[in-house]
Amino acid sequence: MELSKIHAVIADDDVFKETNIRKALEFNGIRNIISVRNQKKLWEQIYHGEDKIDLIVTDMQYPLEAGEAVHKEAGFKLIERMEKEKIRIPVIVCSSLNYRIPDILGSVWYNERNDLNAKFKEVLGKLEKDD
Repeated sequence: MELSKIHAVIADDDVFKETNIRKALEFNGIRNIISVRNQKKLWEQIYHGEDKIDLIVTDMQYPLEAGEAVHKEAGFKLIERMEKEKIRIPVIVCSSLNYRIPDILGSVWYNERNDLNAKFKEVLGKLEKDD
């Protein structure tokens, strides 16, 4: 899949982290990016958004709905629901915890020692190979 044609959604409630993820995606050629701060908004984008979603970059801990506290397993709930509903959108987990989750496109450890541009390039390379 040509990265410049991808429509991506970032699901994260941390504005600073979301900005860094956006920059890393843009560095790697993805320009069509929207951000959501809770999982309810993410599902609205998946089902009713103007554009088909080609990629989800998600944190693992963020609110399920606006005004709610951070849910410690939001990312797991997302992945589980996607599997249950057979939604085939590639997922990249980007978290300050170093997760290894099977059956997703990949994980990027959000850590000041990591080069986000390079880490996203590595994971996004899997999309280009799937063409």
